[in-house]
Amino acid sequence: MTLRYRAGVSALVLLFPLLVACGGGANTANSSGTSTTAPAPSFVAPLPWVYSQIFSSTSPLHTTVATLKTSGATTLSQAAMVSLWSQGVANQDLSPSSWMFPVYVSSASDPIKTFTCTKWGFCNAHGRAIHVPSGALPEAQSDGHIAIIDTVLNLEVDGWQCTANSSSLDCSWGGAYSLGGSGLENTGSAAVHGGFAAGLFVITAQELLNGQINHALGLLTKCLNDPTVYPADAKNGTDQSCGATGAPSYGNLVHLLWTPAQIAASPYSLECKTVLNALATYGAYTFDTGNGGLAFLTQHQFSYTATGQQANPWTAAILPHLTAAGDANGTWWNSCLNHLSASDFELLQIPAGSY
Repeated sequence: MTLRYRAGVSALVLLFPLLVACGGGANTANSSGTSTTAPAPSFVAPLPWVYSQIFSSTSPLHTTVATLKTSGATTLSQAAMVSLWSQGVANQDLSPSSWMFPVYVSSASDPIKTFTCTKWGFCNAHGRAIHVPSGALPEAQSDGHIAIIDTVLNLEVDGWQCTANSSSLDCSWGGAYSLGGSGLENTGSAAVHGGFAAGLFVITAQELLNGQINHALGLLTKCLNDPTVYPADAKNGTDQSCGATGAPSYGNLVHLLWTPAQIAASPYSLECKTVLNALATYGAYTFDTGNGGLAFLTQHQFSYTATGQQANPWTAAILPHLTAAGDANGTWWNSCLNHLSASDFELLQIPAGSY
């Protein structure tokens, strides 16, 4: 790290030790074979809310691709999309030892802890006293990510390289986002390179069980380039440009060109169809690098297990259902990208807007 304002994620990155599957999916966009989808999940449990509801409906990540195109989004060269897809699809670990992002929802009854973030000075969340659910832990890998959605302060606070202590959450870097705002930042304070709040685009268990994701997704990659573009943190740029010829930038929008009928007729699980419908409706923004291949940011099991909840929908329903449909193997899934290729997508740049 050479620039303080981009230190909020890491050269260690979110998902580095992943198994990488071959890129360039075997099936075409018009795949319409007989569905092998397993029965719908029947799991019912007290789940955290769908996190996408906490930020403004005017946020670009809550705006459909169709609307963005009407507002002036431009289509980039297909060569850039091919370059992105050539990075391959990562088999993504969703186990308790994964590099995913735990997101916790707190209330007035939860303990108060002080958030610190001082490795490169003070991030904009430094010194905030926030409610943190008892037992809440950052992810167990070296990135140590954590996100707290404080319903008392109407604030999300994200951290990178964090340690949970009795009276504090001590992190190397992080950022604060007001609920009802855009979920974006342009100040250099964030827990991921793109500057997005995790609660804005993480795929949650509840969304998969509900069969609906009403927001754009966040795409992890091996390689992205400068210039960083809106809605990523365009002001501060990044110190993690990989310099590959033709690679996309932080903040580009990847849009699936499949129709609802194609998705419905595909052999994917119901959970993957939910993901693909979001990818076709809202797209996925490139937001971080260093991953073993392409994958979506997904809720960590710690969101349930660390706080002592009896029900963990990932192990009780979602992963078994993905595995039964061939979209996962145990705790490893392919982010529902395994039947796709670069020709199934377009790469867009949306117009600059407010943070």
